Formats: sequence, C-alpha cells, structure tokens
Amino acid sequence: MVKDLDIKELMNASRVRQLIGRVKKGRAQYLLKDNGEPFAMLLSLDEVEHQKKDKEKAWRDLFKVMDKVHAANSQFSAQEVEADVDASIHELRRARRHR
Repeated sequence: MVKDLDIKELMNASRVRQLIGRVKKGRAQYLLKDNGEPFAMLLSLDEVEHQKKDKEKAWRDLFKVMDKVHAANSQFSAQEVEADVDASIHELRRARRHR
C-alpha cells in the first residue's frame, strides 16, 4: 500500500533511515509530496522489477491476442476490412444523430 509522505518528514535523519528500512524490506511504499503536491515515489527495486515484469507480460499477452485476432481474420482483404470499418463508422454517426 502506498502511503503519502510530506517532504518535511524527511528532515529528520533517523526518520529517513526508518522509512528507507521499511521500503528495503518491502513493507512500505511512499508517495513523496511537497506542500501536498506529489513529486516522487519511494519504493524498493524489487517492486520496480515486479512492476516491470507485469508490464512486459501485459504487452506479451496483448500481442498474443492481436495475433489471434489477425489470424482469425486473415481471410478478409484489406478492402473488405476497410469497407466494414467505414460502414460501422457511418452507422454509429447516424445513430448519434438520431438520439
């Protein structure tokens, strides 16, 4: 869970050591604020790596889905797809006008 932390709390060196210790052990993440405005995050490198891996997996999953959609529709020519898209756009615009 991300906790808000005003930068004024970082003026105390022992408090900084305590906060960093919690972050290093993976027990806390902090959103650093200055006068209530967020400007940085304090989180462990393990968490950064975990988020990076999650993001990479999400992209891989998206491309797998896109490949499946492409394969399922490969029998249609570009002209057919474009005509279907144009027809759909026309239908949506007509439906909006008649609301």
